[in-house]
Order: sequence, then structure tokens, then C-alpha cells
Amino acid sequence: MTDTVEKPPDINQIAHDDDDDDDRIVSSLEKQKVLSDDLPPLEVVREMIKYETFLRLSKPIQELFDSYRTDDNAITMVLDLIQQHVVERFGYCHVNALQTAISRFPDDPIIKEAFYVKHNKITQGLVNQGQCALDVKLFTLDGQPTTLFSYITAEQPLRINQLFRSHAPVMRLLTIYIAEAHARDQWPAGKTISCVDQPKTLEQRLENARQFKIKFNYEMPMVVDSMDNTFHRTYGSWPFRFYVIHDGKLVFKAEPGETTYAYDWDELDTWINDFCREKNRSNILT
Repeated sequence: MTDTVEKPPDINQIAHDDDDDDDRIVSSLEKQKVLSDDLPPLEVVREMIKYETFLRLSKPIQELFDSYRTDDNAITMVLDLIQQHVVERFGYCHVNALQTAISRFPDDPIIKEAFYVKHNKITQGLVNQGQCALDVKLFTLDGQPTTLFSYITAEQPLRINQLFRSHAPVMRLLTIYIAEAHARDQWPAGKTISCVDQPKTLEQRLENARQFKIKFNYEMPMVVDSMDNTFHRTYGSWPFRFYVIHDGKLVFKAEPGETTYAYDWDELDTWINDFCREKNRSNILT
């Protein structure tokens, strides 16, 4: 069941106590006009998170996510505006009042239960670019166990969609379906993006992958991460990522943009072209 808040907290009940200066005690309306540069105490941060959660999961915001699902910049702007609105409603001027919550109070149970903290799957993984790649356990779409290395080196047909077709002669491509980043029952981001619940069994995860291939006529070979999320923990998908493994090393690991957290779809294409050009030059020289 999706994490929800029945109604937004009554922020007018949040008092900023200041025993050293009683003259600063003003009405709630006046507090909202005088914005503080300070970081709020734990009690206020908790109420901020409850209010932000209410807004993010509200029907109008979910509909906005749905409307702008293909525009990463727009989604980022909506989230930024929500957080700015929240901190100002509580009498603070900067989103750091909210964004520093987990670093300031890492062990607080209410903050840890915030759905975007609890269900956040951001990780860099165990393997960095330039290091030796690690083999991990995966599953074919019919549920048979396999591994990353055995699958990417097997003599299987190369069938790839438009973005990668030009590279079919020189590389083997594989898609790995991992845990849902924005599952409908955990961290919804509009009904189009968040169209399934988080799989609780391998069969549910396999069925999601099979339905995806059918629905989108997806040509690239696909396997599924284990329910231990072995691939995700090892390679750090965020929530999707591009990798290139060559001669047993992870030679390319795409990084999302610093502001939009999106990927440049041309980056991988450019990297492969440059890599192949350099490889051909080296073969000529030798």
C-alpha cells in the first residue's frame, strides 16, 4: 500500500520557541512573512516531511508528473517548487532546511520513513569505471538462472532497437530489468511511470519484464536481476544506467546529470563510436 498522509499537518501549530527574545513571538501569518536562514529543529523538519509527502502524493501533483513524464527538466522543476513552497510555509527561506534532513538526523525514524528516503535506490555500486567487471546472478525471462558474463559472451542473435542498431556488428547489447524505481505502491510518479507495484517475487519481476518486451516491441535481449538485487548492488543502476564491459573491465559507466538526474542518450552512442574508432586505429598501427 502506498505511503500516504491523511491530511497535511497543521503548520499553524508549529511554534518556533525563543525564550531569549519574547518580542519575536508573532502570529502564524507573520511568521510566514519573516523567513529564517537558520536550519529548523527536528520537530519542524518532521512536520515539513509530512507536509511534503502529502503534496507529492496528492492527485494534482501525480497528474503533473504524468503530464510531464517525458520532460525531466519539468519534473525537476515541480519537485523544486514543492520543496520551496514547503520550507516557506514553515517560515524558512532555503530548501536546505528540508534537503539536509537525512544528513542532520540520519537515525530519526520519521525521516527515515519518508518514501523518497525509504525507497531510494540510488547507489554507485561496487564496481567503478576502469575496474575489473564482476559477474552477477541473473535470470532469463523464462525464469532460468544465468549470469552476466555467460549471457553477454554467448553466441546469441543480435537484435537491438533503433538507438543501438548501428553498433550491432561490433558489440553485444543486453538489458537488465532491476527493482522498480517508482513503484506504484512505494514512490509513485504519475500513473504512466508508476504503473506497477514493486515485485515481491521473482515471478512477478519476470512477468513485468515479459510484458514490457511485448508492449514496447523491445528487441534487445533482456534478463532480470535476482530478488537480492545483485546486479543493482554491484553496478549501481540509478535507476537505469548504461555500461560497457570490454576485456573483463568496466570501461564506461554513464553518470546522470547533476541537476536533472537524467542521462544524455547520445553519450553512449558517441562513446561507442569513439571507442571503435580508437580500436580500429590501434589495429592498423599493430
